[in-house]
Amino acid sequence: MPSEMSLLDGVNSLRSVRKFKPDPIPEDKLKIVLQSASKAASGSNTQPWEFVVVRDPKVKARLKEPMLRTWLEKLAGGSGVSARMRDVYDEATEMLQNTEKVPVIVYCCVDLNRVGKSEEVRYASIYPAVQNFMLAAHSLGLATCLTVHGSTPTRGEPEVKKVLGIPEHVKIACLVYVGYPAVRLGSPRRKPVERFVHYDHW
Repeated sequence: MPSEMSLLDGVNSLRSVRKFKPDPIPEDKLKIVLQSASKAASGSNTQPWEFVVVRDPKVKARLKEPMLRTWLEKLAGGSGVSARMRDVYDEATEMLQNTEKVPVIVYCCVDLNRVGKSEEVRYASIYPAVQNFMLAAHSLGLATCLTVHGSTPTRGEPEVKKVLGIPEHVKIACLVYVGYPAVRLGSPRRKPVERFVHYDHW
């Protein structure tokens, strides 16, 4: 994507990509993306975000085990999945299996000591930064995929936090896979706004 991509172009073309080239991400691009994340709004401007950027393949291989294991356990308990969702799940499984080959994985975390106790405020104070991160990456020709692997007790969070040395008072909100896209996708398919927008009342 050209660097002069407009904000609206970026918003309207951002897609989750699950297949990445092995090419490393230049340090200057990664810094721009992280700086963009830091410009987001947060509750009372607490800026409680902490980002753990993982590039070492050996560390990524250690992180893969708990995330992939808990994901496969979840799939084993599911039934009646549509063909479309099965394709999505298969892509997610493949991405997890290739975790150590993805150039960068960023664990997006919230320092619970720097934000209000309300769960809504906590997540409202990290997800805008994550969206900024993904849009900035997209504008620089990078692809991203946001997932919740490794971010809850049933998704391997305790093991992930141990591998990365994340302290107890820090919560993993999500993680983002980052790299150059190995596939080119069209614009995202979304419902027309008339189907979900209500003016003045439901």
